[in-house]
Amino acid sequence: MAKKILISVVIVDFFKAARVVNNVEKILTQQGDFETEVIIIDNSIDSGNQQILSQYQDTDNVTLIFNQQNNGYTRGSNQGADLCSGDYLLFVNPDIEWKSASILADIVTIYKRDPEIGIVGTRQLNDDGSTPDTVRRFPNLIAQVVRRTSLRNWPLLKGIADYYEYVEFDYFKPANVDWLQSSFMAISRDVWNKIGGFDSRYFIFMADPDICYKCWELGYKVHYESEIVVGADGLRCSDGGFKDVFSNRVLRFHIRDAFIYHFQYLLKPSIPTARKSQSQSSSNVNYEQ
Repeated sequence: MAKKILISVVIVDFFKAARVVNNVEKILTQQGDFETEVIIIDNSIDSGNQQILSQYQDTDNVTLIFNQQNNGYTRGSNQGADLCSGDYLLFVNPDIEWKSASILADIVTIYKRDPEIGIVGTRQLNDDGSTPDTVRRFPNLIAQVVRRTSLRNWPLLKGIADYYEYVEFDYFKPANVDWLQSSFMAISRDVWNKIGGFDSRYFIFMADPDICYKCWELGYKVHYESEIVVGADGLRCSDGGFKDVFSNRVLRFHIRDAFIYHFQYLLKPSIPTARKSQSQSSSNVNYEQ
């Protein structure tokens, strides 16, 4: 009898225990010819948050870790991945809401359909009904500065920011993309091992464009699938412009991580666009039920 596929889901929590509970319950009821394991890494260092999550202390297929210090999202994700043994790893933000019981099966179908796919992300739907911008072109230092200042209103510079933010991207069509947010990101074990996980120099941000670049560099695709939909609360911890740097600690981490990224990729070549041909095309996916 063939061994069942194992999907490992990693959730790094920071004061969103109630959303994590709903998240995990839906993961454990996913249907398909696979097994699941869930690893929860709690960075909150808060007794109230821990009390809510403690209900999973003795739950089969759920591993619960309470960190004694906030190691950041990236290190927390790697910490969770080190405890995984799945054929596929899925990094899921604590606020994610599962809209269907076949999401994991649908993701497995994508990998079976195209073995050249290394990373998969899906469409998200915020609590208020809006679709968040989870897909970007690879970061550009000028664009990242411009988009957070009044300079983005200048016609020429606005175009630079819009290009990076991929404002013309159609979230209702499947696509191979430069990179997508790790708020709901699946990656095959083979690709994860070859890359060596997220770069732990990043505290919260920029580890996702970094790992997607490395995925493309290895010869695998980064795929966005519009037909699979998950929910999210729509709250962005890094909202704000440069004037908010002194009042928003998370924004300071974003700027720090961005400088690390741009220093690392200053002389790196862009991924050939031919590799991403037919990036926005109609889907012919026959999902497993």
